Amino acid sequence: MDREAEAHRQAAPGEVEATHEQGHEHGHWKRRVPRIPERQRLKSSGLVWAMVILCTVLAIGVIVAGATVFAVYLLYKPKMPYLLVSDARLERLEYGQSGTILDLQLALTIQAENTNSKTDATFSGVSLAVGFHGADVALLRAGTFSVARRSSVPLRYQVVSSGRQLSPDGMQYMDGALRAGVVPFDLFGKARTTWKVGIFASLQFWTRISCRFLFNYPGNGTAMPIDCRSKSP
Repeated sequence: MDREAEAHRQAAPGEVEATHEQGHEHGHWKRRVPRIPERQRLKSSGLVWAMVILCTVLAIGVIVAGATVFAVYLLYKPKMPYLLVSDARLERLEYGQSGTILDLQLALTIQAENTNSKTDATFSGVSLAVGFHGADVALLRAGTFSVARRSSVPLRYQVVSSGRQLSPDGMQYMDGALRAGVVPFDLFGKARTTWKVGIFASLQFWTRISCRFLFNYPGNGTAMPIDCRSKSP
């Protein structure tokens, strides 16, 4: 009898422990969660708000900058200045049977165009060349100059060249051109253009030109019509 009572007493704690486990499963027991100190919580909250404010300021800055650039573009409507050949004439060409250009006289008029309505433009580093079948016949240069808004400045070149020896391929090409009465000459080169957009931005680009003129020669020396103007990237 005493042993049964003792066994019952020993089993009772197990039952109580089981009851405790059941109570834990049914939510009767609440597990203690460590509390974050008030000072640490305030510090973390402050950092979060600082990041939010910083991101907001950056976003507003990007929007304002984009709106400003767009407004300036609408106000100024910037256009690239460019070079345009308005007149070309082959006045004289003497070619020797040895493959030498004995005398070349070529008249070129190149317009430096600025179609912007609100700002002047500057041309600098003008470097052009006249060529025939891959051989440079003459080099054309110009110093720095300005072009007022909605206007142009003419560059008049009187090209004179002599003694240029052509390659065997160039000699055959010249012979065929003279027989056909149409002599081709190439014009190529570049110039730097600078102009302002608003009071802050100053734009600077290279404008490049590459054209082939077909001259009626022997004949009146005029060039067949062509739209020869430079392009910027």
